[in-house]
Amino acid sequence: MLDLIFAMVFWVIWQITRESIRAGVRKMRAPRRRPLCADCFYAHVQYGAKGQLAISCTFGGFVRPMKLDVMYCTDYRARTLPFRNGSIGFVREIAPVEEKVG
Repeated sequence: MLDLIFAMVFWVIWQITRESIRAGVRKMRAPRRRPLCADCFYAHVQYGAKGQLAISCTFGGFVRPMKLDVMYCTDYRARTLPFRNGSIGFVREIAPVEEKVG
């Protein structure tokens, strides 16, 4: 009978120790940074049930899946900025052609 009580106390102490170690390890892990694409205008973001992200980039007119967490992008544009109207690139003014009469 004494052996059974000793085994039960040992098992409870073992479970408490194991769970406290697991909780400490979870706290030590740094949270992952949110990818830049999650806030980009050109991104199509799908949020999974377990905190997973599936991101596709639509810059350039076609969809391409992003297989890595992007931390810097030259084509990034924040979703909160207003849409910019106007020409993009080099603009060259062309003078009207004068017609000759006669």
